[in-house]
Amino acid sequence: MRKRSTEIIQKIIKNSDRILTIKELAAEYQISQKTLRNDIKEINQFLNTIPMSGISITEKGELVKAKDFNESIVEKYLYEMDTYMYKLSTKERQIYIMMILTISRRHLTMQKFAEELYVSRITIVNDIEGIKDKFADYGAELMVDPGKGMFLKCSEKIKIEILTSLYREIAINIKNDGFFQRMIIDRMNIRYSFSDIFSYMQEYMQVCNMVFIEDVFYDIVLYLFVVFNFCKKDGRLIRNKKNLSGIEHMILYAGYMLNINVTQEMMEDFQNYLEKHKLYSFVKTVDEIELYKVIMHFVEAIDKEIHYGLLNDTKLMDSLLMHIMKMKDWGNYEVQLPDDYDGFINYEDLEELVNKNSFILERFLSYKLSENMKKSIVIHICVAIIRNRRYVQRLSVIIVCPGSMATGKYLEAQIKNYFDFNILGVLAVDEVLKQLEMKKVTVDFIISTVSIKTDQYPVIRVHPFLKMEDLNLIQKMTFQKQKVLSSPMKPTIKQLENMIQDVVDDRKLANLICEKITETVEEYQKTNSKKQKNALEGMLKKEFIQVCHNQMTWKEAMYKSAEPLEKKGYIEPRYIEKSIEHVEEYGDYIVVSEGVGLAHANKDFGVHQDCLSLLVSKDGIQFTEKENKVYLLFCFASIGDKDYLEILKAIVQLGKKQGNAKKISMLQTVDQIFESITCS
Repeated sequence: MRKRSTEIIQKIIKNSDRILTIKELAAEYQISQKTLRNDIKEINQFLNTIPMSGISITEKGELVKAKDFNESIVEKYLYEMDTYMYKLSTKERQIYIMMILTISRRHLTMQKFAEELYVSRITIVNDIEGIKDKFADYGAELMVDPGKGMFLKCSEKIKIEILTSLYREIAINIKNDGFFQRMIIDRMNIRYSFSDIFSYMQEYMQVCNMVFIEDVFYDIVLYLFVVFNFCKKDGRLIRNKKNLSGIEHMILYAGYMLNINVTQEMMEDFQNYLEKHKLYSFVKTVDEIELYKVIMHFVEAIDKEIHYGLLNDTKLMDSLLMHIMKMKDWGNYEVQLPDDYDGFINYEDLEELVNKNSFILERFLSYKLSENMKKSIVIHICVAIIRNRRYVQRLSVIIVCPGSMATGKYLEAQIKNYFDFNILGVLAVDEVLKQLEMKKVTVDFIISTVSIKTDQYPVIRVHPFLKMEDLNLIQKMTFQKQKVLSSPMKPTIKQLENMIQDVVDDRKLANLICEKITETVEEYQKTNSKKQKNALEGMLKKEFIQVCHNQMTWKEAMYKSAEPLEKKGYIEPRYIEKSIEHVEEYGDYIVVSEGVGLAHANKDFGVHQDCLSLLVSKDGIQFTEKENKVYLLFCFASIGDKDYLEILKAIVQLGKKQGNAKKISMLQTVDQIFESITCS
C-alpha cells in the first residue's frame, strides 16, 4: 500500500465511533473522489491478504466496515508490512536513502537500495540526483565511485545537522503510528529511544523550572536523540561544568541518565547548534511560586466575570502550573471545543475571556500564546467547572492498557491530574470485559490505549502520554455523561444546606438542622485548629514578624517587609528591588488572596538562605490595581533546593475566608498573630 492508503485505514481504525465518507476524505487529501475510491480498492486488496472482508462504500459515500473487521488484527498486519507491501513515496524513499548514507561508514551501491526498496535501479539513480543537491545544501558531498558505490563525505557537525533535519521532517514523536516512522526506527538501530530522552528532559525542565518557547524543547530533544544514537562518543571529558548555562546542562543530564560520558567536543557542537539556531533566547528560567501567583492572577481576572469560584480550585491551579512548566501538549495538535452541547458553559464567552486576559501570562512568560495554547487553557477551566458543579456525582471509569501495568498506572496518574473521576481500576485489555461482567459494577466509560470491541460500554482510545486531543475526547464524554446545572461553585457546607432545604418540607425544621450543622462544623474547626499546623509554622520565625501602625505606600511596605531578612544576611537589597520591579511589570499578582500579599523573586537575585517574614499593617496597604487593601504582606525567598509551593498555598488560604486577614491584623501581640496564621 501507499502512504495515503495506509493513513486512511488508520483513520478508519481510529474513528471507530463515527462513519467516514468519501467526500470528507477526498477534501482532506485534496484529491478527487475517484482517486479516493482507488485508495479504498488498494486497502481492500491489503485486507484480503489477512484475510478479512473489505471496506464497502454506500450510495451516500459512507465507508462501512465488514462485521469481521478486527481493528487489532488489522493494526498488527499494518505494523508487520515490509517495503514490498508498502510503496514508499519519492520523498520517503529519498529521506530513507539520505539517512542510511549519513550513518554508513562504508560504500553503498544503488543496486542495494533498489533491491531493498523493491524499485528499479533507474528509480534510485533519479533519487540520487536530487539527494546530491540536498546534501550539498548542508555542506556535505556525496562521493560516487562506479566500482565501490556511494559514500557521504562530511564532518560530525554536519552529520548531526542532516540527521536532525531528516528526523524532524518525518515528525518522529513519542508514539509513532506511521509505517514509515517505524521502518526508520527499526532500520537505524536506535539504542536510546526518543521517548526516554523526552521524559528525561521533561524531568530536567521541572527540576530547573525552565520554560521553552514554541517548539524549541522538541528541537533540542531531537538534537540530543541524534547525538546519543549516531555520533562519536570518544574525546576529552568536560572539566569545568560550573560555567555552563541551564540549557547547556541539558546534554549533561541526558548523558548521565543514559550512562554516556559527554565529551568536550559534544558540548562544543551542542553550544554551536544552540548559537546557530538562536535557541538560547527561546528559554526562560521560571520561578515556580512566581508563575503560580501569575496563574492565580490570570484565573482571578477570568472568574471576576463568570463567578464560578475558580480560585478555590487548587487542582486547576496545579494542572495549569504543570501544563505550562512542562509545555505538555502545547504543540501543533488541533484542539477542538464541543460545539453541539447546549449546557450552561458558554464556550465563546470563555474563549473570549481567555483571549482578553492572556496578556497576564504572556508578559510573564515573554512569549505569545498560540491559539491551541489558549484553547487548552479553556479545556482546563471547563474541566474545573465540571469538577466542581453542585449535586454531580463523580463518574466511574476503567483504565485499560495492553498488558503492562506500568503504562496503565502512568496513564492513571495523568488522568487524576486533570479529572476527578472514580477510577475503578487499571486492567489489561484481555481481561477487562470479563472482569466487568463478573463484578457487575457500574462503569460510565472506559479509557484505553488500545482498541476494545464492546457495545456495552463507551470506549475512549487515548495515547499513553495524554495529548490535547485525548483531553478533548474525555472532556466531551464527560459533558455527555453528566447532567449540568447552571449554578456557580459553592462551598461543601452550603451544598449540604441547600440539599436539606430542598428535601425537608418543614422550613423551621430545615433551618434548625442547618444551624446545628454550622455549629458542629465551627466547633470541630475550632477544636482542631489548635492541633493542626500548616506549612508556615516550620518556616516563619516570630522574630521576623513586624507590626506597623503607620500608613505607607506599597513600595515602602515591600521594603519594610524585607528588612528582617536583609539584616540577618538571608537576602540582599536587590532581591526586594526585583520583587518591586515584578509588581510594576506584571501588576498586582502579588496580592494572592483577600488582604494577603506575597513579595517574592527569583533565587538569582541575592538569596543566601531560605527565609520568610511578615509585615502586619493595621491600616492596610493599597496596591496599584486592587481595591481591597493588604493587611498581611509576606516576604519569601528560597535558594531553590526545596519545593515550597505548599508555603504559597498556606499563605493564600489565609485570605480565603472573607475579612480574615484584617481580623488577624487586629490581634494585639506577635504571639497571637503567629498562632493565628500557623493554624490550618
